[in-house]
Amino acid sequence: MLKWDEVRADGAVAMVASAPARPTIAPAEPDERESGAGLRIARPRLFGQFLVDAGVLSRAELAEALTLMRALNSSIGELAVAHGLVTRQQAERIHALQRQVDGRWGEIAIALGIGGATAQRIERLAWEQDLANLRLSDAIVELGFASATEIDRLHAEFEDGTWQAAEAVDATIELVLEGLPRLVGRTLGSPVRAGVPRPHDRTSLPHHVELAVVGPTSLVVGIAVDRSLSRAIAVALPEDDSRPARVEAGLAALAGIVGDHVRRRLDTRALGHALGSARAGSLPTTGTALDLALADGEALLVLARV
Repeated sequence: MLKWDEVRADGAVAMVASAPARPTIAPAEPDERESGAGLRIARPRLFGQFLVDAGVLSRAELAEALTLMRALNSSIGELAVAHGLVTRQQAERIHALQRQVDGRWGEIAIALGIGGATAQRIERLAWEQDLANLRLSDAIVELGFASATEIDRLHAEFEDGTWQAAEAVDATIELVLEGLPRLVGRTLGSPVRAGVPRPHDRTSLPHHVELAVVGPTSLVVGIAVDRSLSRAIAVALPEDDSRPARVEAGLAALAGIVGDHVRRRLDTRALGHALGSARAGSLPTTGTALDLALADGEALLVLARV
């Protein structure tokens, strides 16, 4: 089950801000929010990707750090159960509702008046979570992949944003990408953090699929996901209970949803686009890539002109 609080707790591949001096819920920074409203966010990539690009971490080391965080960190829902604010059944009900509505766990609990969840108590849990949970930088130092001094320096460089200028994106690709992160998040019942579009460098993730959108402007849409996200997709898609949940079927279903979004966006310029069949195990080798971080793992979207 995909949960916002797991993203917030483990940071996915994003750097979480330092804990506040007192309990407070502050507005999220631009890159901490869903990025569907606009792809030009303040930070050009997620901090974990920045470390990989800088040669500080390998992808395997980043995955190990994220695994450590997921193993040790607690979600708001888990903390609420531990403090007796809600029962485990109520917590799971709220997690299930997150698949249907756009909101954080605590916001949903307060809005529905579930258990003893109040704004003040959820605020306290968020503060406790910030204090107790391991951050990406902590995990990297704990595993010995870099020193605390080096990580502090790199994070300051990342925050400064001068290390890499935003690259120009093909206008058609930008049109198609607009709204895609939000679509993926809503389809899988998870908030999503997105980097900015970048040239595809042929890096991939274990499971991938591609689908052609053919018409006046033809594009190939590629989706790659890591193993943990592939398992979540297999559970969430397809919804037909008569067939077993399989990674290939789930990815094909997701590709169809994404491909239909691309088709409709292209039809705003010229009618007549149609979808091809999803091809499992295939991914474009060139084009524009968009990195996504969801509650249960990472995804990569690739769009290439035909």
